[in-house]
Amino acid sequence: MGRRASGPAAEEALSAPNPFRFTTLAHAGRDVLGPVSVAVVDALLARLARDDRVERVLDVGCGKGVTLVRALEHLGGSGIGVEPNPAFASDARERVARRLPPGRAVVLEAPLADAPLPAHAFGLGICTGALHAFGDWRETLQGMTRLVAADGWALLGPGYWKRVPHPDYLAAFGGSEDEQHPLPTTLSLAEDAGWQVVACHESSLAEWDEYEHGYAARVREWCDANPRDPDASAFRERVETWAAAYARWGRDTMGYALLLLRRPV
Repeated sequence: MGRRASGPAAEEALSAPNPFRFTTLAHAGRDVLGPVSVAVVDALLARLARDDRVERVLDVGCGKGVTLVRALEHLGGSGIGVEPNPAFASDARERVARRLPPGRAVVLEAPLADAPLPAHAFGLGICTGALHAFGDWRETLQGMTRLVAADGWALLGPGYWKRVPHPDYLAAFGGSEDEQHPLPTTLSLAEDAGWQVVACHESSLAEWDEYEHGYAARVREWCDANPRDPDASAFRERVETWAAAYARWGRDTMGYALLLLRRPV
C-alpha cells in the first residue's frame, strides 16, 4: 500500500535478527492487515460465491489468513497461503486449523519467489496487501495471469495516488511517485493486462484513520512498555515520522482499493 518502509528490506536495517518485527508489532491484535473491514472482504467474495469454477484459492502475502479462510468458507475447495513473516504465518495456520476441516488449506512460510506454485492452477488469486511480493502493479497483474486459470478471478489490493504526492511525503517512507498511479490508471492497467474490473471498493478516510491510528498506537504502546529494547528508539522515531506524514499528507494522498477482477477466457 505504498509503505515501502514497512517492507522486509527496510525493516532489516532496524532489526536485523527479525526483519518482520516492526510490522508484527504494528499489527498486533488486528486481523485484516489493511484499511478495509472483514465486511468489505465478504461483500466482494459474495460476488463469486456461487461460481463453481473456483476450486483452488491462492493468497499471496496472506498475512494472518483471514481472507484466505473466508474465501474458502464462501467458496469451498482448497487453498494455499504464502506468507514470509513467521509470526503471521503461524497466526494463519492457527486460523486455518480452527476454522477449516483438515487438509483444506496449507500456509507456506516463504517469499513468493521460493514458493512452488503451479501455473494457471487457481480459480481465485488473492493479494491484498503484499503487491511487493510480485514487484509493482503491472508485475502483480502479470503474476496473477500466470497463476490464475482462464475464466478465473483475482482479489487485489493496490495502493494508488489520490493526488500527486508531495516530495516530503515520499521522503518520509522512501517512496517514489512512479511506484503507484491514480486510480483510473490503476484500473486501466488491469484492463490492459487482460482483466475485467468487476468491483472496486475504495477505502474511506474513516477506514484509513482506523487503520493508521491503530498502527501507530500499537507501536507507541510497545515502545513505552519496552524502553530498553535495542529497537525501541528506532521504532519510535519511525512510527512518529510515519504518523506525522500521514496526518500532514497521507490522508489526502494515499488511496487503497480492493478490486475484484475477472480473467475472461
